[in-house]
Amino acid sequence: MTPIQSRVEEFQPEEKFDGVLSRAFASMTDMVEWCHHLPKNESGVFLALKGQLQESEVEQLPEWCCVTDVKSLKVPELEGERHLVILSRKG
Repeated sequence: MTPIQSRVEEFQPEEKFDGVLSRAFASMTDMVEWCHHLPKNESGVFLALKGQLQESEVEQLPEWCCVTDVKSLKVPELEGERHLVILSRKG
């Protein structure tokens, strides 16, 4: 693994990623817009770790992107809701 210091929207990797994970990054819309060039086009996914999942945030996603799954998470010693939201390009 090689660390890179770069703004995510400026980073241009030689090889695309299977998944792009964010935790406490921004809204899901900002995440997919700023990182849209990082996952593999056909099979790459976005993985967003969220607390409460707001339906309004899902509704604001760009038209090319959709939620494919939501996993409820149990985090030891943490109160409140936690979710893993899996997003991908519409097929």
